[in-house]
Amino acid sequence: MDEDHDLTRRALLRTGVAAGAATLLGGAAGGGAVAVPNDDYETTTGETEPTFEKGTPEEHYVETEYTLPEAKGGDTEAPTLFGEIIWPVDSDTGETVKDVPVILTYSPYNDIYSPQSEVASIANGGLADYYVPRGYARAVFDLVGCRNSGGCYDYGGYRERITGKQLVEYLGGEPDAADSYVDDDGGSAGTRDVGMIGGSYNGTTALAAAVEDPEHLAAVIPQVAIDRWYDYAFGGGVRYFLNNEYPTDEGFDTPLAFDLGFGFVPTERAYEYDPTYDTFWDRRDYRQRATGYVPEKGTDAAAEADAGETVRGVDCAVFLESGWLDHNVKHWDSTRFFDALPDDVPKKLVMGQWPHTDSNFEDARDVRHAWFDRFLKGLDTGVTDLPRVDTQVSTGERLQHDDMPPAETTVVRFNLTRSEQLASETCLALQGSLPVYTDQKPPTTEAQIFATDESDAGHLKFESAPLSGPLRVTGSLPYDDDWRVPLLELIANVTDDSVQFTPILYERFPDGSTDVITRGFLNARKRNGLREDESVPTDESFTAPTQFWDTDHALQPGSRLGLVIASDNREWCLDDPDGTAIVETVLGAPGKPGGTVLRLPVADAPDGLDLPIVSGSREDDASVFTGGQTDEINISVEAESDDIEIRDTVPEGWSVYDAGDADRVETNDDGPDVVYFGSTGNSIDVTYFAEAPSGATETGQYTFGPVEARSVDGDSDEWVTVPGTADTNAVVGPET
Repeated sequence: MDEDHDLTRRALLRTGVAAGAATLLGGAAGGGAVAVPNDDYETTTGETEPTFEKGTPEEHYVETEYTLPEAKGGDTEAPTLFGEIIWPVDSDTGETVKDVPVILTYSPYNDIYSPQSEVASIANGGLADYYVPRGYARAVFDLVGCRNSGGCYDYGGYRERITGKQLVEYLGGEPDAADSYVDDDGGSAGTRDVGMIGGSYNGTTALAAAVEDPEHLAAVIPQVAIDRWYDYAFGGGVRYFLNNEYPTDEGFDTPLAFDLGFGFVPTERAYEYDPTYDTFWDRRDYRQRATGYVPEKGTDAAAEADAGETVRGVDCAVFLESGWLDHNVKHWDSTRFFDALPDDVPKKLVMGQWPHTDSNFEDARDVRHAWFDRFLKGLDTGVTDLPRVDTQVSTGERLQHDDMPPAETTVVRFNLTRSEQLASETCLALQGSLPVYTDQKPPTTEAQIFATDESDAGHLKFESAPLSGPLRVTGSLPYDDDWRVPLLELIANVTDDSVQFTPILYERFPDGSTDVITRGFLNARKRNGLREDESVPTDESFTAPTQFWDTDHALQPGSRLGLVIASDNREWCLDDPDGTAIVETVLGAPGKPGGTVLRLPVADAPDGLDLPIVSGSREDDASVFTGGQTDEINISVEAESDDIEIRDTVPEGWSVYDAGDADRVETNDDGPDVVYFGSTGNSIDVTYFAEAPSGATETGQYTFGPVEARSVDGDSDEWVTVPGTADTNAVVGPET
């Protein structure tokens, strides 16, 4: 760190009400998590101040042209893209200022936010309110094939990549696209830098454009974005289904609800049971394009480049945000893309204990502002001096380091054994008599799996001895050249030539309750890679390397590390339609390593694990509300031994009534509010009421929680996350 750096721009700020935050730690250049004073972390903010007025939205029509790689005879497509731009206005002269960078969102969502039948602006929102007065232009365009843009919708494909690039170049003022950017004397307004930002699909289009390396694209902030479309529908060749035990939660039947919700014709390739990773998916794989490379002969990338030509790589600054609890766009789409980016590309990753939403850290907007000021305006905001990774572990601590996983992470081998007498902290013992299970129709639910401590007919369960100290499972580990994920090297004998595996890694607390750490998926026909499809042998043992989603979970002392091995998981995937099998898991001999093994990336655990051990639940009236409706929220929290107090995070726009058990509300101008309760004890039940925001622009997804607790009689005043107490609700803004 530069000792002469201006600390008025980069500071250690006290934490306030960041969702899920407890002990917040800073980082060192070596990559390991190093403690700084309690409740402090390294952060910064932008330099630009609001000195402009916000102009009137201008409509723009952008002509694009391209030839699809598979086009016969070189036929071209030339769709026109529609969008709006809001320019800053000089407060003194009233003149529009166009010599400014542009912040773009390229979106399929405008049909929802501003249907064609309405006159509401698609660009005039919160980002315009914040950035335009600070000297940026705000642009929002309809995605190709959506709303007022022409062409064909392409499910993340080549059309979206190439039109994203051409749109960026237009906004940047390329000579052949600068007609709308002329000064009052008719001269060219020159070129400008462009940044992109957005959540979910809006973040995905930023990645799609970035991998095409537009000259004028200087920075992107993709939030909960897809970096490989195959992963949106499938995990290891297993078709995702409900993604949650609550069918109304985000991610319901990804991507079917998405397709129908936007009126798109469902993409057939996303609904195959046994899909091969081929040209269709290559075209929608942004991660392989993150760095320049020479494509293999015969691949789709090769069809887009001359023989021996290097495919474009990302050359702009990339700031990724995602949540470890995201069940819609899987969080490894952010961690994998961060890992794939070369180190000479400015990059940053923020991951926290929240679901399908952007960063819940209280300094989130400040850091985004600093990112754009640094890379679009060239200002020294100190954002590149910060640790590159901000991650919030399951117990609530916010850790900062330069890599994900941190540099000191090691791969730890956990053997599976048949004898409970051999259980240790690195040896998981079978909870039952035989390492054999029979597929169930219908498959069991996770609630049924965890209702008993033993293995059952449809699954096997393994657990370690109680841990003597904390154990942090974090990030991913290398496997071949293509994967960096926690890995179960499963050796099995089966009676059917088609079988899949859906293991669950979990923590069992000393009181017997459980918390899922991460889940894994493998269609055994894809055991030799997603590009292969090979029947499963029924006459010999075979190895099924099953990947888990990467995670950042700190197990507490006294807990047990647990593993479920099963073929199907009713809440998370479609079950195997080709029959049922009897599955034997091959284990090592007593006292000897061998057989099925679990390998996990393990790093030093944070220091805050002497905090209260808590569990809890949340219930409310519904999952969908219209503007102005009231939601009754009931929260229950229990602590293993400590007397505690609790608080809850209320999403921005919702209003908490002065009723029920709400004691006080701490409001924030640029983030979620926090409601506090007066109750204390080791078992707390509270009720409060919140009103949904109203208005067409308020339509969207809103996340409550997670609930936090802290001891009222211990030495620490740090808040810890209560697992399983976050809840996402949809709001249809217009009042009924």
